[in-house]
Amino acid sequence: MRPLVALAYYPLWAVAVTVAFTAMRLGRNVGRGLVALCFFLAFWVTGLILLETDGTLALAEHVLPSGIIVAAGLAHAYADVAGASRRPVALAYAVSAAVALLGVVSPRLLYGPGARSPGPLFFPLAVVMAVSAIGVGVHLGRSALAARGLQQRRIAALFFGSVLATLGGGFVVVLRVLGLGDVLLGAPVLLLAILLVAYAVLIGELGRSRRVFAQGLAYAGLTALLSSFGLVVFFEVLPALAPGAGASLPWLVFVVFLAALPSDPLRMLVVEHLGRRLFDRPIGVRDLAEEIERVEVRADQAERLAELGRLASAVAHEIRNPLGVIAAQTKLLERQGAKPETVASLRAQVDRARRFLDDLLRYSRPRPLELSEVDALATLRLAATQVRQIVGEGAPPIEIAAAPGGPIFVEADRGAFLDVATALLQNAALALDGSAEGRIRAGAARGDGFVTVCVEDNGPGVPEEIEARLFEPFVTGRGRDAKHPGTGLGLAVAARWLERHGGALRHERAPGGGARFVARWPERAAKAG
Repeated sequence: MRPLVALAYYPLWAVAVTVAFTAMRLGRNVGRGLVALCFFLAFWVTGLILLETDGTLALAEHVLPSGIIVAAGLAHAYADVAGASRRPVALAYAVSAAVALLGVVSPRLLYGPGARSPGPLFFPLAVVMAVSAIGVGVHLGRSALAARGLQQRRIAALFFGSVLATLGGGFVVVLRVLGLGDVLLGAPVLLLAILLVAYAVLIGELGRSRRVFAQGLAYAGLTALLSSFGLVVFFEVLPALAPGAGASLPWLVFVVFLAALPSDPLRMLVVEHLGRRLFDRPIGVRDLAEEIERVEVRADQAERLAELGRLASAVAHEIRNPLGVIAAQTKLLERQGAKPETVASLRAQVDRARRFLDDLLRYSRPRPLELSEVDALATLRLAATQVRQIVGEGAPPIEIAAAPGGPIFVEADRGAFLDVATALLQNAALALDGSAEGRIRAGAARGDGFVTVCVEDNGPGVPEEIEARLFEPFVTGRGRDAKHPGTGLGLAVAARWLERHGGALRHERAPGGGARFVARWPERAAKAG
């Protein structure tokens, strides 16, 4: 084998297999198709390596046609990512199996010795494969244009990966068979294809899973680097240090065992030390043990909060029953001719008590986060619609500023994002209720790894005496006698949602008067705590 071939293709094989095994070990949302595609790419690279190795040239002639299974892997991966039908996947695997069987049984139908000349079926099969590759590429391209957000990026990665895999795979083999090129031409193209597939695998992971997956790949690289030095020592140095210069097998085993005994702890020590230098939240053994201790502390706190939540739930249940009775009696009083002002006042107080109970339950019993990709501006518009319905005719105009560059997506809990947006817009609307000049402006922007949502109004602003405690529970600027009295839990719930995502909520005084609230959401949920 030429040294340049080994230098070009061995790393490709290692990267593809490493991504596949890391996805199997640490991935949570990968899907079998992407894992299979990584293995198939590694298999295709293996075929090219065998083709360039003198002692395995005959074997390569039988193996090389099986590389068409990469196309089946692409179809499988696309079906997983897009949720498409599985029938084309089964057809792709069947066609790949037929071509692979043809190569195993009679490779001379495809090409001559050493794959240096075309066989009788070479050109017909090449035309069929080219048409199929173009069809798959067009379908993937259209699907990428029709999709949005994370799914669009994953399908686009598969589209460009399929184009590059076709150029670096089948096209390069065609050039070799026709004597027009060398297999080395496919190395950089296949490298890009493998990296695109790895990208599709990585971005499919959400939250902490992506961070763990990325660190798993980095740890695999560090481990391989250290292990390579260790293997050189074992093969080159230790035999010379054994009695008899390695001629005695028992002595050689004894020396190698004693040398290997501390090597694994040393490797782990070095890899974990480098991991702490490279990552903010490393996943080494000691790091995970410390994280478990912190989780246990948080679990104790969560249990106490759960007890508070159960207590709040019981209290809410006991209060809701008499509230229902009061509401029913209010309706009865209305039918008996009670004063409309009295009936309206009773209903307002019942509604206020119910809102307080709802806010108390949301604050005391937070549910687990369900991460997904959220369209920030679309959710802001939905929240604005809900606020207009809550406030009614007195709702001030709410302007949702369009973002330059198209939609802005953020990995977050969809319900939490909507709750925060609704709370901020509702507070602004209630502060402006009755003001003819009242205006609310909201928008979203992306930068520095965060999506920032800003809600600004031109109302009276936050009272200075509560500004320092604004996000604490039961702190409100709307008293009991206000037209829309507050519970003091809306901003506290919003701040807690953002804190759980790894973001933050802050208040600023708008330049022209009024209040401005800025919510910073991590664009990628790997930042979430």
